[in-house]
Amino acid sequence: MWSDLGESAQRAGRIAPRTMIERTCSRKLRWGPNMSRPMSSTLTTLAAIAGMAFVAAGGCSKTIYPHTLVWPATGDVVPTHAKPPEGGYYTNWDPYAAEVTLEPARAINPVGTQHVLVATVKDREGNPLPNRRVEWIVSQGSVGDIVEVDESGFRASRGYKLTNSYAVSHTNNGPHVLDRGTDSPDDDIPLTKGQTFCVITSPIEGTTHVIAYVPAIYDTSKHKAFARKTWMDVAWELPPPAVNPTGTDHELVTKVMRHSDRSPLANYIVSVKLLSGPGGTFSPANEVRTDADGIARVVLRQTRPEEGENKIEIRIDRPADDRCCKPGELITIGETTKRWIAPKIGITKTAPARAMVSEQFAYQITVSNPGTIATRDVIVTDSLPSGIEYLSSTPASTSAGSALSWSLGTLEPGASRSITVQVRATRTGSFQNCADVRAEQGLNARACADTVVVAPNLAMSLTCADAIICEPVTVQVTVRNTGDGPAGDVRVTLRFPPGLTTEDGRSEMGFRPIELVANQTAQFSLRLKASQPGSFRVTGTATGSPNLSTAAECESRVSQPALSVSKSGPQTRYVGRPATYEITVRNTGGIPARDVVVSDLVPPGMTAREAGDGGQISGGAVRWSIGTLDAGATRAVSVTLLPTQLGVAKNVVTATAFCAEARAEFETQVMGAPGVLLELYDSDDPVEVGNRTTYDVRITNQGMIEIRNMALVCEIPDEEEYVGDSGPTKGSLSGRTLTFPPVPSIGPRQVVSFKVTVKGVRVGDARFKVSVTTDLNPGSPIEEFESTHIYE
Repeated sequence: MWSDLGESAQRAGRIAPRTMIERTCSRKLRWGPNMSRPMSSTLTTLAAIAGMAFVAAGGCSKTIYPHTLVWPATGDVVPTHAKPPEGGYYTNWDPYAAEVTLEPARAINPVGTQHVLVATVKDREGNPLPNRRVEWIVSQGSVGDIVEVDESGFRASRGYKLTNSYAVSHTNNGPHVLDRGTDSPDDDIPLTKGQTFCVITSPIEGTTHVIAYVPAIYDTSKHKAFARKTWMDVAWELPPPAVNPTGTDHELVTKVMRHSDRSPLANYIVSVKLLSGPGGTFSPANEVRTDADGIARVVLRQTRPEEGENKIEIRIDRPADDRCCKPGELITIGETTKRWIAPKIGITKTAPARAMVSEQFAYQITVSNPGTIATRDVIVTDSLPSGIEYLSSTPASTSAGSALSWSLGTLEPGASRSITVQVRATRTGSFQNCADVRAEQGLNARACADTVVVAPNLAMSLTCADAIICEPVTVQVTVRNTGDGPAGDVRVTLRFPPGLTTEDGRSEMGFRPIELVANQTAQFSLRLKASQPGSFRVTGTATGSPNLSTAAECESRVSQPALSVSKSGPQTRYVGRPATYEITVRNTGGIPARDVVVSDLVPPGMTAREAGDGGQISGGAVRWSIGTLDAGATRAVSVTLLPTQLGVAKNVVTATAFCAEARAEFETQVMGAPGVLLELYDSDDPVEVGNRTTYDVRITNQGMIEIRNMALVCEIPDEEEYVGDSGPTKGSLSGRTLTFPPVPSIGPRQVVSFKVTVKGVRVGDARFKVSVTTDLNPGSPIEEFESTHIYE
């Protein structure tokens, strides 16, 4: 409705609805200087009423721009006028819009890339304003084109590009992120409320001058913002951030090349400047030029060694070219950083808190480099106090007496060096010993250790447990300080006789040194391994400082169970006939055998039919859980197997127990019982001369094994004449003998049939004869006769 009223008022030549809103929102319902005062038109009055209604509804908000009421929401772009018609054009019809800014105002980009310009419309207090129209103009004579503008929103009046040099967009209502479409979020551009954008590009070198114009800003000195974009076929690589030791030189390498083909650009000016951090100078100068490879090199040298971080400005300029009238041009200004790190040194010193008179003990000095660079000229000194006598050190000291010194040279980052100083206390008391370290650049540190010297005494006992050979032998070690002072560097060593070792095979075991205060007891538990049964004596010593020593021993008896197993059964068996076997396991050792298990592996060609005495059949084996078998005891079990194929069935039985195992084998020859049934029948009997009869020959394998190479031979009598035959093989007639090729195989219970047809040719009693041979009876054929009477 508001749109219709506005358009009617505009056609009537009266004040525009937008102007009415502006006047109402500013609480001044008066006419502009260029407008007609009286308004007799009903439409104009309605427009005024609508404007006041807009104010009453909160229309004075800065976030409402008049065009939000008159522009329809459609899917098509509808170009709109920037300002109200007629008199509203000459007034400050949007009193809130006061200023437009354009960023970046100046930039240099490689040709063929895109550049995003962001315009911000603000009010007088600098707050961003949404829904304000921004017109983007590429000035004549510029290179480059507008690629796209901000088209966010849902109204038809949202942003659009009219030509490659002119486009329109509107500032956003809220924040957005302009995703450049790459995997990295670093090139995303965040847009806030009151901002809009335009994207430009150029395929050639030159300059693009862009104007961002906001029609809603009444002040002509502030309604435009300008940006200059220079396009060059130039790309560059600035020196990366680096870390160097203080006092060393660092080379900064800058590379300049063409963007289009990455070919080097020579004679470009590279200037460097320290922006912050420790002082330094550049060599050969602060300004150098790229060489034929497009490389510019500058060495940064510290004024004095100092930790810190330099921020370095790097500027690249294209030199002026008088031959083609090209002035010098700034390409880019970038930054890099240089962090300087100094050497560091640290020292720690440890010693026994307590020691014994005349006891040798050690000071442990550790010098470390906690820094990230090498520390040079490292020297350690240690002055022993009176009452502490120097014995030796590792590495050896470069000086003798109580003033010790070591030159360690260079210590790499994170590295450490240890010094062990062996000393002896000559009297009781409390002693503090300090070690000092110094290095290059005035580095130094100190570490101290305190030791109290007293007089202790040691006592030791060993306890050995009896075991089975497969079990570990446990030895309990107890060491006690029975003196009135602490025992330092107490070392316990155990030695084992042949056949007894530690679990990793050692015949001697030493425990880590410990310290025992007065009346303190320490206990150790050790597991040993015996390789044979018998009695084993373990001896042990405990030593400490000063000059402390004690010894102890214990004995362990190691036993071993033993098993034997045997198996009996039939040595021969026919296929399909069950075979029962008896298995006997015996404990031949002197102690009970626990967890006894008998396993009988069913051989190929046999299946387990029955397991007696609680046996379990599973997965091709029969298993009996016997439990504990006392020394000298026996246990018998049985199993019935069924042979399924010919051959030697090798049966393996094992008996296992904790720490014992036995094995036995038994072989059974499995045979097959042959059986061939030969049957012969004639189809017609008697037979008239000239008529036919057929002899049916049937060979049946009645045995349990396969019949191989069965051959059939038929003898035809004189009273008959051969007509034909059929069967698994074709017969061959020679004289009166009909021979069939052998049938390779006839399985158990399988029947093979042949038919021979003959014709009666002479009166008489004809006797038809067949004979069969196989691999089982090659020289003893099976014969059968069939009598047939021939008549006229």
